[in-house]
Amino acid sequence: MTDTINLTAYGKPVTQGSKTRTRWGMRDDNADTLRPWREAVKGAALDAMRWHDRLDGPVRVQLVYTFDRPAGHYRTGRNAHLLRDTAPRFPANRSSGDVDKLERACFDALTDGGAWKDDSQVVDVRARKVWADEHELALHIPGVLIQIQEVA
Repeated sequence: MTDTINLTAYGKPVTQGSKTRTRWGMRDDNADTLRPWREAVKGAALDAMRWHDRLDGPVRVQLVYTFDRPAGHYRTGRNAHLLRDTAPRFPANRSSGDVDKLERACFDALTDGGAWKDDSQVVDVRARKVWADEHELALHIPGVLIQIQEVA
């Protein structure tokens, strides 16, 4: 039987991108926004891991990142509750970030939270970016829904 860990972290998903060398060492370019996001994911992992043993073998991960839809996607006036015809179906823009960099931030936080020994254990990953309340797996507010499953 395979063990499955489900967890949810709330907050605007943030990418973990490039690092910059400073006189104090290496620093993430967006460290001020990245740190609270990684702490939210780490906290969710620590909470979930109270009921599970750390996963030591290969794992598959499913991530569903939920973003708030910008106000500019909606019409104005009495139709302000309706989406514009040009509103994108998915958050595929610079403000939502690259999915691989979103994964990097989550995977490092999951390592820190004790879900697994190292993110090199991930052998299968599925990641999606969706708008809040517009997908069957979307959260009501920004965050990420994570499912980690041992591969038998």
